[in-house]
Amino acid sequence: MAKRKDITGRDSYLLVQALSFTIEGFSGLPVELRPNNNITDMKLILDALIKQDAKLAEFQMIARRKLGQVLSQGRRDN
Repeated sequence: MAKRKDITGRDSYLLVQALSFTIEGFSGLPVELRPNNNITDMKLILDALIKQDAKLAEFQMIARRKLGQVLSQGRRDN
């Protein structure tokens, strides 16, 4: 990946969080609606980000945990 200028100071963290949430959300769609090509490409981007900075793997784990909390809260509210 080309080196890019950090805009917020948290760009990598936000990208990892957004990609993790989106991958999990898309993966939960019914098969006929699931954008498998996009999911595959998002996983490649996420893996490349993590390879560039190992601490981003921890951010990915945190993002997955947060998503799990959000989804379980939504189920309790229904």
